[in-house]
Amino acid sequence: MTQTIIFEAVTAFLLAVIPLYFIELSQRFKTYKIMNRGRYVLLALVLGCVWLTVFYGSFIEPKMLTVKKYDVPLGVSADRLKIAVVADTHLGVFKHREWLERVVSRVNALEPDLVILGGDFVVNLAGLEALEPLRQLKSRLGNYAVLGNFDYRTGAVDVRKRIESYGVEVLTNESVPIDVDGREIRLIGLDDFWLGEPDWGKALAGIPPEAVKILAAHNPDMASQAEASGVKLMIAGHTHGGQIRLPFIGPLTRLPVVIGQRFDKGLFDFGPMRLFINPGVGESGVRARLFCPPEISLLTVNF
Repeated sequence: MTQTIIFEAVTAFLLAVIPLYFIELSQRFKTYKIMNRGRYVLLALVLGCVWLTVFYGSFIEPKMLTVKKYDVPLGVSADRLKIAVVADTHLGVFKHREWLERVVSRVNALEPDLVILGGDFVVNLAGLEALEPLRQLKSRLGNYAVLGNFDYRTGAVDVRKRIESYGVEVLTNESVPIDVDGREIRLIGLDDFWLGEPDWGKALAGIPPEAVKILAAHNPDMASQAEASGVKLMIAGHTHGGQIRLPFIGPLTRLPVVIGQRFDKGLFDFGPMRLFINPGVGESGVRARLFCPPEISLLTVNF
């Protein structure tokens, strides 16, 4: 909360003070000698770039809902599964019901076979009321979710009940069979790594050894155990892709993971397993996103 207040205060200060400086500079510019004007022009350009970056990152990019498509080969067969992945909506502070309506509408337009929602749905109890658009979510083979650490902070029981009341099944240390045109895969859902109680024994119970296993878990830090358990594809969120990124550098702050800072967003090889991390569609801590817009991911999985 303190971080949010400080960021909002700094943002408001920069957006207000820089234009005031430009007004003052324009009044004085004509009185400067030509030889002294260059440094003031340079300063004005730098401050202008700062103002545009702050404004864009705070008010433009967080509203730029994007769709990115990924090909995920898990085998050589022609069997395909289209999975729409959404994580980290963080409803209740910066994002609200109308934002989730946009997300659901875009997901439905993709006509996915399967929808996986990767946790951190809400940040407070007010966010629960914004979850209602989930009842409009459509897919051919079902809509599934796992919970994240923010859901536990808000109240995991309440979040789970609300999500399931809208027709989305929350998987907690369990698996479900998914029939893809006569071939079965197993979708596994694990409890949150930080605040839940992930139980691999329960999650993997009853799964045939030859089954293609796809794991949904909010936090990618469970990737090592997933790979050791024979999971072919792990789908996670949690990192927000860094949320604020710099060109050629990547995330401005350290990611909240221990598996390695390179696992920020997108598709990775993790031993023989594929690890996919969705950068999220909401914001946490601060309002801003920079070079990391909200993303709905569409995975075309060959298995």
